[in-house]
Amino acid sequence: MAATRRRGGGRGGGRRPTWAEQVPGPGDPLPDQVEQFLDNLRVQRNRPITTVRAYRQDLAKFVAYMRTQPLGDDLCAAVDRERLRRYQIDLAQVLAHARTRARALVALRRFLAYAYDEGWTGEELSRVVVVPRYTVGDPHPVPTETVPRLLAALPTASLRDLRDRALVHLLIATGCRISEACALDRTDVRADGFRVLGKGGKHRTVYMTDGALAAVREYLDRRGPDDSPALFISVARPELDRGRATPGNRLTTDGARRAVTALRRRLAAEGPAVFALIAELRTPHGARHTTATTLLEATDGDVRLVQEVLGHATLETLRVYTEITDKRKRAAYQRLGEYLAEKASAPPEGGGQ
Repeated sequence: MAATRRRGGGRGGGRRPTWAEQVPGPGDPLPDQVEQFLDNLRVQRNRPITTVRAYRQDLAKFVAYMRTQPLGDDLCAAVDRERLRRYQIDLAQVLAHARTRARALVALRRFLAYAYDEGWTGEELSRVVVVPRYTVGDPHPVPTETVPRLLAALPTASLRDLRDRALVHLLIATGCRISEACALDRTDVRADGFRVLGKGGKHRTVYMTDGALAAVREYLDRRGPDDSPALFISVARPELDRGRATPGNRLTTDGARRAVTALRRRLAAEGPAVFALIAELRTPHGARHTTATTLLEATDGDVRLVQEVLGHATLETLRVYTEITDKRKRAAYQRLGEYLAEKASAPPEGGGQ
């Protein structure tokens, strides 16, 4: 049992399993059964391309795990209850956040249900996959007054630095979901606005600030011409020869999350004052929270406009953001009251004459 656990990556005393470094990238082939399932999503079920890409990214992790097991060409023939249980243990080391892990396991459950319907597995295994429960906490937007200083502090030394800087600029300027940003092609981005494909296959038009557009252009200029149509591509680390950091591949949402984590480490190394600028940007989705609260403040609470910008289906989704801006307003009025009280208690200028 111990030898099998090591071969499969195992928990390794809290370390990431070895298969996590061998996850196929967007341009790498997946087993035929997985590709057929994705084709079914795209063609028969008419799911948006962003949804299909998300499923592919999540199932690629399972494929990487299964490739550490002794199996032949038939992926599903090697799937059993024990391997599924071990994979879920491993996945908790790779995806620490329950919400992200839940999405990956939902994709696996649907693939296993499809595999059973197609006769690829001898039993219905989807129920072996337990989707973790999670609570949606309050958003943590970057304070509006901090945003310009954060953007100015982002490093620009390398191509990866410029890519990450352009990504953060674009996310904050447009309010795009990270899946929407990763789906963009170079030819999509225009100064007069461009369309993104959101949830439910719905398109909306977004606009960028001059600063965000300049950051994207600087990144593309450094990148130069290549064969990838993607706006954001993964940039290989020297020690990785394949998988998640293959050059020329479209940046995945997982890759974008790692990029934000790396940015946080970079700025933390420069001291507490610099890290404070990015402290609230914990994930790429934090940029979307920042867009929402900043727009609400800039438009004096125009929730209809913010709903259109972010592509929310209902106004109820924005309630948590309006609560945050209300708290900021109350705090500002409290500071104003304290300031006026301080002035009232101070002796009059000119010695009381």
